[in-house]
Amino acid sequence: MPMAFAANANANAAQPPAVGSSDAALRVKAAYLYKFAGYVEWPPEVFASVNSPIVVGVIGDDDLEEILSRMIAGRMVNGRPLVTRRLEAGSSLQGVHMLIVGALDTPTLRIIGDAVRGKPVLVVSDAGQKRILDSMISFDLVDQHLRFNVALRPAETSGLKLRALMLTAARRVTRGDP
Repeated sequence: MPMAFAANANANAAQPPAVGSSDAALRVKAAYLYKFAGYVEWPPEVFASVNSPIVVGVIGDDDLEEILSRMIAGRMVNGRPLVTRRLEAGSSLQGVHMLIVGALDTPTLRIIGDAVRGKPVLVVSDAGQKRILDSMISFDLVDQHLRFNVALRPAETSGLKLRALMLTAARRVTRGDP
């Protein structure tokens, strides 16, 4: 069954900006996202073929999607090309392997969380959203530096394996719920 979600048309209303919303911060975040793809093992059945791309869906942060798209153009990770897909409220999540969630309202975050929970989709968000989404990776601003935290339980229940190198680079690794 295709994963999809519907959301309030004013999903970005009255929300704080995403962690580090400047161009430089977005480039750092995009670089992290590119690296994350190399440290995740998806179940083989989520790919149509051995050449299928890793699809990175981005919702709620068009600027990040644009920077990430340029950064990964023509690049491969573990023998697979990377592609981005800009998502909006109501977009299908079918075929998405990584889901990057920008600043959205709480009801929309809950809908997205419900749509991906237990599915083999690496969910990445900002720290304030991690509990609502069951994010596996959450970004945090610490002393003006972008850092990331990892929650293992959501990754395990989704059938994803995170490599040890990612865990050692994380600011914090949580074994239980995010």
